[in-house]
Amino acid sequence: MADIVSKLWTLIDLQIPLVTTDMETYLLKEGIFTQDDLNKFKEISKSIKRAYYALQRDPEDAIKTLKKALEELKTIQPKKPMPPEMKIRFEAIMRALVEATSSTEPK
Repeated sequence: MADIVSKLWTLIDLQIPLVTTDMETYLLKEGIFTQDDLNKFKEISKSIKRAYYALQRDPEDAIKTLKKALEELKTIQPKKPMPPEMKIRFEAIMRALVEATSSTEPK
């Protein structure tokens, strides 16, 4: 359980804010993402935060929320190739969600 808490906190504290800034920047500058993609990512971020706070009282629901967030994240498709540094950060979020949901399957 401590491992998943650590992974989620890293997402919330470090990775999500960076990717959000990247998406806002590249949405405006280069049209890589649409406003819908940005809004979807912000909703995914909120879901991850809700799962983080729900983890202690209802781990099964938290894992379900994370799986749903992962599925939604997979639907975000850039209109052009992402810059390398952004692609790395975006994929790191996906990897962390995959690891978090697979390492602690609901009972």
